[in-house]
Amino acid sequence: VRLVVDAILRADGAERKEQLAAWAADEKQVSAYAMNLQQIDNGIVIPPSGWKCAKCDKKDNLWLNLTDGMILCGRKNWDGSGGNNHAIEHYEQTRYPLAVKLGTITADLEAA
Repeated sequence: VRLVVDAILRADGAERKEQLAAWAADEKQVSAYAMNLQQIDNGIVIPPSGWKCAKCDKKDNLWLNLTDGMILCGRKNWDGSGGNNHAIEHYEQTRYPLAVKLGTITADLEAA
């Protein structure tokens, strides 16, 4: 039973596949910042799971800064949901320009 549940949880639903197909049609561009990205060796180890904001322990709407490896929550939405702006505050303090939303990175270049 556990194997079936795990397979269902990992599977992309029809809605997700439609979203990916729409995005696949978009031209993918390389960020100018990515071309010369400097990564800081500051001892931060990024775990493969169990992510949480380094400042508030929030476990959703998380962003990984590609320069220093900080995992921080995203912006607060108009309705009060979302994060606590920690990723944005980190950018304002450091000016490290590249971050990716955790859970959106894929090895499938057609879906990226």
